This record gives sequence, structure tokens and C-alpha cells, in this order.
Amino acid sequence: MAPKKKQRLKKELGLFDTYAIAKGATLSSGFFLLPGLLIVPGLVSMDELTTAMPRAGGVYYFIDRSMGPPMGTIGGLGTWIALALKSAFALIGIVVYLSLLFPAGGLWWASADPRPGRRVCR
Repeated sequence: MAPKKKQRLKKELGLFDTYAIAKGATLSSGFFLLPGLLIVPGLVSMDELTTAMPRAGGVYYFIDRSMGPPMGTIGGLGTWIALALKSAFALIGIVVYLSLLFPAGGLWWASADPRPGRRVCR
């Protein structure tokens, strides 16, 4: 049996290819590396608080113990509102994405009026 000859790739990258590689490296480092560096101080602080006060309750418990019940209440309500809005925006984003994939329907899930025969979006 004869050994197979190695095939070599052609060494030809154009301007667009080089731009795409450089842009991909820039975007990936910007999207993943920079936010990670910005989060490190918060993660270290949260780690210290978690080991010092190992209780359920998260941000509310930490703020309540360090700044008092009024600030704990504001922080807890703020966390709750942030989670509610995040969920609402995620659902709207999912519906918009589904409407792009399935143009015949999808947006009606979010825009349906509870009264029969009425729709918000046209």
C-alpha cells in the first residue's frame, strides 16, 4: 500500500478574510474578556460575603445586614423588579426571534388581546 501524499492548503487570504479574522478576535475578546474583568471585583466581594454570612437570601440578606432593613427592602425590591423586567424582555426577544423564524405566526403570542377577535398588532 502506497503512502498517501499530504495535501497542503493554499496560502491565499484576501482583504475580507483577514478583516473577518481580526474582527472576530476583537469582538470575542471584547464580549467575553472585558465584562469578565469588570465582574471580578464584584465576584470577590460576593464570595467574601457568602463565606461570612452563609444564609439564603442573597443580595437582600447582605444589604439588610450591612446597611439596615430599609436599604435591604429597597435592594430586595430592586432585585425583584430587575428579575421581572429581565424575564419580560427575554420573552419579548424570544417572540421576535420566533417571528423571524416563522413569519406566518409567532408575534401574536405576545400581542394577542384577551378580548375575542381583537389583536394589538396588525
